[in-house]
Amino acid sequence: MISSKNSNRAGAVYLVGAGPGDPELLTVKALKILRKADIVFYDDLVSPRILGVCRKKAELVYVGKRLGQHSCLQEDINSRLFQAASEHKIVARLKGGDPSVFGRVGEEYSSLLANGIQCEIIAGITTASGVASSLGFPLTHRDYAREILFLSGHKKDGANTDSFRNLNCIGKTLVVYMGLNSLDTIVSELLESGNSETTKIAIIQNATLSSERVFIGNLENIQTIVEENQVKSPALLVVGEIVGFYSEMEKLKNSFSEIPQTL
Repeated sequence: MISSKNSNRAGAVYLVGAGPGDPELLTVKALKILRKADIVFYDDLVSPRILGVCRKKAELVYVGKRLGQHSCLQEDINSRLFQAASEHKIVARLKGGDPSVFGRVGEEYSSLLANGIQCEIIAGITTASGVASSLGFPLTHRDYAREILFLSGHKKDGANTDSFRNLNCIGKTLVVYMGLNSLDTIVSELLESGNSETTKIAIIQNATLSSERVFIGNLENIQTIVEENQVKSPALLVVGEIVGFYSEMEKLKNSFSEIPQTL
């Protein structure tokens, strides 16, 4: 445990959700904290434009974690947050999306409280909601999806296969975070669970940003689509009939351009 002998003089730590990427989707509360923070620890998925709203004199510290690349250990991040709270009045820990959705916020929150540091979780718009609004489709629909499952493609010790085993996609929207590098395993498990090869799947790269790319396929061909288009992380996977709804809406939107515009 980190020594908490200076906790009586410690500042406060705010575990802040940065949203899916578009700065306009940052919450008002998050914006207020970032404009007051003395130091900001930010993740790999926080866009530069969001960092641009931070207080000009704030110290910006990168503590990103990315699969397959050198990154900060969680224990080191916990220690640095504690140390920062002993030196600064307001400390912001900025995480992509919502910090409570696959953001390791529980580990940091419990570590800080255990060491006498005042902290608060500031909710953010999770990437799934950002994707739905950006692309114009719902995560639920009475005719397509009555359930939403938020899943992770990875566990602490490797690929997550358990969550996709014996999983029926009918009537559900599956939203898979950090799933691109485990796509082959996810597809294999879903097929072995009895889902049809024609089950629809969308992969959204750089959701809500100007560099956003969307790829539509099914369990049979999505791996080929990913390879041909060199899709890279960060990317979100959406599986289920709701992807078909998105395709239908895209056809309707495209039909607008075929109608002559008159003043």
